[in-house]
Amino acid sequence: MVVWSCCRAPLGTGARLILSNSKITLTTSNLQKCKQLLPVRQMSAHRTMTVKPSRLEWDKFKDDFHFFFLLGVIPLGLVILYSNMFIGQAELVDIPEDYEPKHWEYYKGPIQRWFARTIYDSPEKSYEKCLHYVYVENEKKNARLLERKVKALMQKRDDYKGWYYVPMDKTRIEAGRENRDDFRSRMGTRR
Repeated sequence: MVVWSCCRAPLGTGARLILSNSKITLTTSNLQKCKQLLPVRQMSAHRTMTVKPSRLEWDKFKDDFHFFFLLGVIPLGLVILYSNMFIGQAELVDIPEDYEPKHWEYYKGPIQRWFARTIYDSPEKSYEKCLHYVYVENEKKNARLLERKVKALMQKRDDYKGWYYVPMDKTRIEAGRENRDDFRSRMGTRR
């Protein structure tokens, strides 16, 4: 219905023009004049939509990358600028006799000192961790040597029924001994 109502006004104007001038004969030139008077809707008028692949993902990636890059770069840039302008580099001076410097005081830059103080382990702690690792490995080596010695003695003496030792709970063994002794004391036999 919308299409017909849109066409009604232009057609009515052209028809009225033709009918009012009855002296005008219907020729092609007259029809062209009538068409020129009518408003014409040009749907495309050489404006065509080209089909292109979507750029949504690329634009979204660029926007996110730009946002998060600046989210990290701006604060870090301000921190670096502040630390270098107001705190500055360390200067080498003589150490007093009664003062022992901390491990982070050996670094020159303020950011390096902060990392050494808060994030990295101190050299003493790293040394202790290394010593603990050496101790654990030494204990493992001693346990393996003892296990080899036990297996060799079990094989040499041939006095053990199994080729390995299965650890057991000693409370069950003690309870079994008590039950055996109790049973023997009731029965009156002792061995």
